[in-house]
Amino acid sequence: MISVSNIKRVVSVFILRPNDDNQTKKWDVAVFRRCSTMPTFPNHWAGISGSIEDTDDSPLGAAAREVSEETNLYDYELTMKEDDSSNHPSRRLLLQSYMKEGLYLDINKSTTKGAFGGRVIRVYPFALTLEDSCCNIIEMRGTEHDAMKFVSIDEFLRLAPCVPELQRAFHHATAGAYLKVRLPEDIRTWESDRMNGASYLARKAIELAVGAPPLSTYSQFEENNLHDSHQNTMAKSIAILRPSMVPIVNVMNEIDKRTLESLETSEIGSIQIDLLKALDLEVEECINLAVETIVKDYESWHSTASSNEFVIGTFSRSSTLVSILKRVLQSMQNAFTDTLIRVVCSQSTPGDEGELMANDISGATCLSDKQFEEHIREGKIDVVIIGADCILSNDLGIVNKIGTKQLARVCNASDVKIKCFADRWKCWDDIYPPPLEEIFEVVPRELLDDVIVPSDLRQSA
Repeated sequence: MISVSNIKRVVSVFILRPNDDNQTKKWDVAVFRRCSTMPTFPNHWAGISGSIEDTDDSPLGAAAREVSEETNLYDYELTMKEDDSSNHPSRRLLLQSYMKEGLYLDINKSTTKGAFGGRVIRVYPFALTLEDSCCNIIEMRGTEHDAMKFVSIDEFLRLAPCVPELQRAFHHATAGAYLKVRLPEDIRTWESDRMNGASYLARKAIELAVGAPPLSTYSQFEENNLHDSHQNTMAKSIAILRPSMVPIVNVMNEIDKRTLESLETSEIGSIQIDLLKALDLEVEECINLAVETIVKDYESWHSTASSNEFVIGTFSRSSTLVSILKRVLQSMQNAFTDTLIRVVCSQSTPGDEGELMANDISGATCLSDKQFEEHIREGKIDVVIIGADCILSNDLGIVNKIGTKQLARVCNASDVKIKCFADRWKCWDDIYPPPLEEIFEVVPRELLDDVIVPSDLRQSA
């Protein structure tokens, strides 16, 4: 793992606009040429970029600041919707609302030619999509650039000379939108899956990525671009498609690492087997710990219970939670014959994954999200367990399906414990949360009674 002190964190913003031919539904991207006096990569094409400062609250905040410093977009309202003004207390927040963040990428010192003291450059990429009404107003500001132009995506992918990994950062910022046409149909089908959880999709990603040939995405311009020697791989391409699901990102990075270290083609198959075993081992440890924890919760409940029914609530859909609940039901129903153990699933809109979750578990029932919350308030649910798509660093919380935060608040107000179980593949390695796809949100640690990870002590808030 890269040490925090050895990382230079920067943002890179790609400004997109519809091209003149609206019938084609294609986009152009703005590129800026760095001045000859710039200390790093003079006369190279780039997006809007700059360091994340101590005063920036997040990469998104830094990205909005850089756009406001280096272009005139800060002066313009980017939306024509009259009812939006009250929702955006400042134009900088309005800029942020138009930006979409992609998975960060690390550029090592061998590629950066010693820039920033030889530290690894961690780039947080963003795509800023302009409305038609803004397409002709953008101008440069500041002293960092001496030229700006809009180019087609195809021209951009051949552009040279560029700052290191510019095209790769663009693909990250756009979540692989311009890679998907190159990807096999089974990967595109996998990417569209919104019904299954992170561990399940990570297993599928391993099967899809291992042994796949490299994508030749960058070969068309590498020979003309002195600094950009990156060869995209199937694993890297898969990782940027679902950046909020951290197990996918982590196992894809591990595939890339092990593939680069492997000298024999025959070893590729063993990489898949080893990673699937490693994933299964972590999940199994998580399941065992969860069962042990829930049994203790039951025993505590049973000592003062006036009911003979112990109800476990859950939210969204997770193959790990299914395994936990099946094992809990089996072990507790055999051991505690005087109590009925029931599972109730929240419908988990949008998507309604809770209905599928209830179908996965024999005897489970599904309630609408509103009914589920009412049951919690009325004391009809004794404990709520959830999974996570990401465990944030520094005990800041988790990333999970939207609606989890509201559920946690209801549990807190009703004195019902809500516990998160996750395996170590879900641990995020950066100080900032991963990019959030539209169906995910950050749930602060203080809203959860426990975040339990095997061999970890993230216990009781």
